[in-house]
Amino acid sequence: MGVNKIFLLLLILISTYCFSQDRGNPDITDVIKATFLNPGVSYEKRIGKFQSLYAQAFMNTSFAIGYSDALGNTSSIHFDPALALQYRYYYNSAKREAKGKRTEMNSLNYISSILETTFSKGSISSSYYAEKNRRAINILGIAWGFQRNYKKRFSLDFDLGIGYLFTKGTTIDYTGQYITKNIGQFTTVGQLNLGFWLSKRN
Repeated sequence: MGVNKIFLLLLILISTYCFSQDRGNPDITDVIKATFLNPGVSYEKRIGKFQSLYAQAFMNTSFAIGYSDALGNTSSIHFDPALALQYRYYYNSAKREAKGKRTEMNSLNYISSILETTFSKGSISSSYYAEKNRRAINILGIAWGFQRNYKKRFSLDFDLGIGYLFTKGTTIDYTGQYITKNIGQFTTVGQLNLGFWLSKRN
C-alpha cells in the first residue's frame, strides 16, 4: 500500500473518530442575544462541560401595587437599568436529543446562581416609600430555568427561584419620623426574556 493510500486511510479514520466524538460528547456554545422584553443584550460564555457564565445588561420593567397602614394605597411602575450575572449548569441534553428535540445554541434546561443589581427609585414593598435618587437593589439567588434558541433566531429564556434582597429604603418609624435604613429580606427571583440570538449558526 502506497504512502498516499496510508495517509488517506489515516485521515478517514481520524475524521470518523472526531465525528463520533462530537456526536457522543455534546456540549454548549457561546451565545449572544438581544431582547425586546426587558430590552437589552446578553452574552453567554462556555466555561466548562455544560457550564457557562451569563452576563446581561437590560432595562428592567416593574409594576407594584399595595396598601399599608402607614402609607395607604400605593402603586408604581418603573423602567430601571439593571445588570445580571449568572453561573449556569445545563443538565438535560441527552434526554432532549433522545426525543429528537433541538439542543443547539444551548436550548436546554439549567440550574443557576444569580447576582442581579437594579438601579431604581422604586420602593421594594408597600412599607417603604419611593426614593428621590436611584440606589442599587441587589439580589443573590438560585433558580431553575430553560432556554430555547430556535432555528429562525427567536429566543426564549425563563428562570424562577428564590433569593435574598439587600438595599436601602425609607419608611416612617413609630414616632412619625422618616428614616432610611438598610434592608435585607428573602424574595422570589424570576425573569422572562424574549428576543433574538445573534451568534453565528453552528
